[in-house]
Amino acid sequence: MDWEVGSNALACSACKQSFVEEQEIFSALYDEQTAFLRRDFCNGCWSQQDRAAIFSHWQTRIPKKDAPVKRFVDDEIVLEFFRKLEGQDEPLKKNFRYVLALLLMRKKALKFIEFKRTEAGAMLILRDALSQSDYHVADPDLNEEQIQQVTEEIGQILNTKIA
Repeated sequence: MDWEVGSNALACSACKQSFVEEQEIFSALYDEQTAFLRRDFCNGCWSQQDRAAIFSHWQTRIPKKDAPVKRFVDDEIVLEFFRKLEGQDEPLKKNFRYVLALLLMRKKALKFIEFKRTEAGAMLILRDALSQSDYHVADPDLNEEQIQQVTEEIGQILNTKIA
């Protein structure tokens, strides 16, 4: 159940120029079927990327070397990632979406509505707190260790610590 992802690179994936402190960059996730590949780009190279090939992206800033580690993630970035995983059939992506749903419920971005058993399996029905849209999330029946592993992988992708 390993996802090969990394945190921000030290240089732009396209032009290879090193990033400097406080530089704004773009991070992009590419869906490689069984893994997400993360690439970071400077502003100049970002404008030249094929957006159709990108699964998800966000803008961030290279922190100062002595700055405390950022311990939060913008809910909208997590919610966008959650939405884009809808309808994915690969077990790893289903697991990933389920754990993102748990995180978003904890942050009150999604509200639990109902737990439902269907022929296809167990499912959570959740409502987006802002748009009032409902989401059906397959429950992959993960144990605590598997949930923790996926949570750590989410933290790696988003370059943050998720408690």
